[in-house]
Amino acid sequence: MQRKILLLQTRNLGDGVIGTALLETLSYGLPSSQIDVLTRPEVRLIFENNPSVNKVYTGRFPMGSMRDFGMRETLHLLWLLRELRRERYTDVVNLVGDFREELLARIVSSGDNWSPAWSNDHPCSRINRRSAIRIATQPVPIDADHPNVYDAATIMGMAIGSTVGKKSALFNSQKKRIGWYPIDRSIGIHPMASQPWRTWPMEKWKEVAEHLVENGMEVHVFGSSTEAPHLLSVFGHLVGSGLKIQTGDISAFFAALSEMQMLLCHDSFAAHVAYSIGVPIIFLNGANDATAWAPPGAKVLAYGPSMNCYPCYNRPTCIGKSHEYNCVRQITVNSVLSAVHELSGNIPR
Repeated sequence: MQRKILLLQTRNLGDGVIGTALLETLSYGLPSSQIDVLTRPEVRLIFENNPSVNKVYTGRFPMGSMRDFGMRETLHLLWLLRELRRERYTDVVNLVGDFREELLARIVSSGDNWSPAWSNDHPCSRINRRSAIRIATQPVPIDADHPNVYDAATIMGMAIGSTVGKKSALFNSQKKRIGWYPIDRSIGIHPMASQPWRTWPMEKWKEVAEHLVENGMEVHVFGSSTEAPHLLSVFGHLVGSGLKIQTGDISAFFAALSEMQMLLCHDSFAAHVAYSIGVPIIFLNGANDATAWAPPGAKVLAYGPSMNCYPCYNRPTCIGKSHEYNCVRQITVNSVLSAVHELSGNIPR
């Protein structure tokens, strides 16, 4: 019997990109299976161009960003879950290990409900809400010896039936995998983050950009269209003299990032996009454990390990204190520039 798999990607953009690693592993190991995805509308593009995906369903969910989840979205989700039940999936899979994903899976299908079962000392167990009674019918144990979420994607995929773990991947509108084709002396910066305890001070980003431009680098500052005015206020004086501000849709970001020699960014969506494409990453880490969420191979810069309150797993105790967000704010400009210099020497010409 052909396996019909539904991949739940109910969180935000970065989680969606990470989830493509599980998708690639499943499609490689189970090539005759049908794989559908349930995700948010803004995450749809990450999956709809993937040749291994049969269909993408979208809705709003009571997890991740909940600013847009009200009565209307609740009613639509109930209707959507009813429609998905009719598909009779043999497997429903999530990479979060939260009871809410497991409950959605149970509503959708009476088949195998696959979910990570994080050990108590695993970093991911500090973020997700685990149920006292396991809802998933197929919990997959993941211990602290495999702290990175990409390791978890491999472990999950192999438990479900694959034979080897695959890397995350993104595809263009022609369903071609997006690869890394760097242009000499082009450096990307993604200076925005969704939470202050992940965000390096904008004055420091400005200083880095000025130094790179002065040294003949082409600096591309990436952000969303809503962030454009703020980025222009910080970097506008450099526009036209070696710096370009690029805001807009996600597909344009993917294409532009594929031409960068490296990306400087926070613990954010951009880091996982860069890893999927193959772009080297300088990762400015804040409050969360970089061993869990930094993409493999990223150059991690962090001040947090020297602090008693690190990692706080998105529950900062430093707010209003003299050391507020020092885990990320105390990363020095010189350490970032040194990392750029080091990485530049390791990039093939």
